[in-house]
Amino acid sequence: MFNFFKSKKAPERQLTDPSQLLVGDMLTVIDSFAYPSWLKGQTLRVIDVQTYQYQRSAEYELVLESESGQVVFLQIESDDGEQWANFAIKIQRDDVDEIFTLDEFARIFDEDELTAINVQNSPERFSHFLASSYKQSEVPYVCYFHNKDYRNKPLPRYEDEGGEPCEMICLSSDDESHSLNIEIWEGGETEVSLTLTRPISDIVDLFPGDAK
Repeated sequence: MFNFFKSKKAPERQLTDPSQLLVGDMLTVIDSFAYPSWLKGQTLRVIDVQTYQYQRSAEYELVLESESGQVVFLQIESDDGEQWANFAIKIQRDDVDEIFTLDEFARIFDEDELTAINVQNSPERFSHFLASSYKQSEVPYVCYFHNKDYRNKPLPRYEDEGGEPCEMICLSSDDESHSLNIEIWEGGETEVSLTLTRPISDIVDLFPGDAK
């Protein structure tokens, strides 16, 4: 006799929210002029999921890659019952100098008070990710970074299981549609990111990969 049950395939995962995406899954961004050409209307694959652990909470970051190899980072933010998609790109020291000037940027670290900073130049390649000015809304704080997805696992003790301490400095535009994030790692290595905040509805399609 034919074994009917063996021929049945496992049901495909159903994705209803971007926060459910796993490594290997894909999403499509709306075709809108709010995004640069390499991102608007594009389908991107999740290549990694990372965790930023705070004292009483955690944020999860999806690392996305386009077909052309461009990398963008995505965090899903919930605020008063609404969800937002925070798309971020990392910039280098020369980019920081071109956008802000290094002397102006250094004030963020040197001043005792919360800092405001103006954009001096808006290069076309970064224009969608830039506001005209940013303000620091809170003092720097420390989190622990894990190169691991802890969404369905108990969070570890900060210093255990490979957690790396990181000082965070965050500035945002007046309308909170853009932000400037600075991560300072042990040894002084500094990473700077530009973030574009958009409605979660800009993610128009979700496609499951081979994750179980």
